[in-house]
Amino acid sequence: MSAIRRLLERAQPGSAGGIAQHIRRGERLASLIHARWQIQRPEQWRVKHLHWVLERGLTELSPASRYHYYRTARVLAATLGHWPDWEVALRGAWTHPAGLRKPKTRDAAARGGRPPKLAHRAKLRR
Repeated sequence: MSAIRRLLERAQPGSAGGIAQHIRRGERLASLIHARWQIQRPEQWRVKHLHWVLERGLTELSPASRYHYYRTARVLAATLGHWPDWEVALRGAWTHPAGLRKPKTRDAAARGGRPPKLAHRAKLRR
C-alpha cells in the first residue's frame, strides 16, 4: 500500500469514489515530486515541492483539474500537519475552479456595509 493511499484513506471522509479520486491525484502529485526531486515519502515534502507541482507540473491540465489537485494537496498538507503554515505559499490561480478570480472593484469595497454573506443571511431571516 502506498504512503499516499494510507494517508488519504485515514484522513479523508466521504464516499469511496471521492476518496479514490483523491488517492489517484495524490499518487500523481507524489510521482511528479519523485521525478523532479527523488523524494520517496510525503513526510519529506516541503511547501516548495507542492507549489512547483501546482504551478509547473500540471500546466497541461484545465483550471478546474488544477483546482482538484490543489484540493488534494490541501488535504495532504493538513494530514501531514502543515496546512496552516503552507496555506499562504500555496495560493495561486489553482485555488479557484475557473482560474484567476476577477479582482473586486474598488466601488464595492468603498460602499462599506455588511459583508455579502452576512447581508444574505439577514435577508433570509426576514
